[in-house]
Amino acid sequence: SVERHGMELNPCVLRPKSRGSVRLRSRKPGDPIRFTTGFLSHADDLALLLAGMKIARAIVRQPALREVVSEELAPGKADNLGDEAITDHIIRHAKTVYHPCGTCRMGTDQQAVVDPRLRVRGVPRLRIADASIMPRLTSGNTNAPAIMIGDRCADFILGTS
Repeated sequence: SVERHGMELNPCVLRPKSRGSVRLRSRKPGDPIRFTTGFLSHADDLALLLAGMKIARAIVRQPALREVVSEELAPGKADNLGDEAITDHIIRHAKTVYHPCGTCRMGTDQQAVVDPRLRVRGVPRLRIADASIMPRLTSGNTNAPAIMIGDRCADFILGTS
């Protein structure tokens, strides 16, 4: 941890290509699931973060910020820091904003878990109404879409839609 005033620039991959998985550990319902994030498992995501870090470092080096920024603490002070050093920093420190979705994808194809009215295929009287039904991650926080999904599901259940 840094024990002085500072600022951070945090590049973010809004449309990651990396994919995780949720699997059963066993046939016992009480056993914990196997959840794998797959974070940075697709090379394009790491390349995008590297490009973002280069832009962030260039921003911090602009004349207006040089007046208030005494030094870059990480990934390094050198203006010409190589891709390998920046990538190493990314791998060690990158974090996710952790808005997983798509584990119970909605759709009309055979791979979809829920139909367009949020009913679980093959399980009568069960619906799923959260971000897990989203076929793709949105380019922003999943809170508002999740609220909309819940509201829409209420309409389906009440028969008002």
